[in-house]
Amino acid sequence: MFQKLILAAGCSLMLAGAVHAEGDPEAGATLYAPCAVCHGVNGEGVFRQGGPKLAGQDGWYMKRQLQNFKNGIRGINPRDQWGMKMRPMAMTLADEQAIDDVVAYIETLEVPDAAE
Repeated sequence: MFQKLILAAGCSLMLAGAVHAEGDPEAGATLYAPCAVCHGVNGEGVFRQGGPKLAGQDGWYMKRQLQNFKNGIRGINPRDQWGMKMRPMAMTLADEQAIDDVVAYIETLEVPDAAE
């Protein structure tokens, strides 16, 4: 019985992954343009703008953070000046597909070499 339960759970996970919409990096490139001001053209991060490096980050993590900004979980504390700047930027992403697209584009960026 336990083996059947594990098999059913595994099949459900495989189907859920197949249904999940994949991001379109080409569409994401256009959406990423305003992000470059703080996160850099190549996702390298811009320290003076408070934008961390995005290149090399896990896609699931970036997606979750964008959702958190959009849903008011992040970026609402007045003591978090950078988060409060990021929230309205995340709000420009119209829907989950837009988030998937911009994350897919960021995942194509090469991780910059460490400063020497």
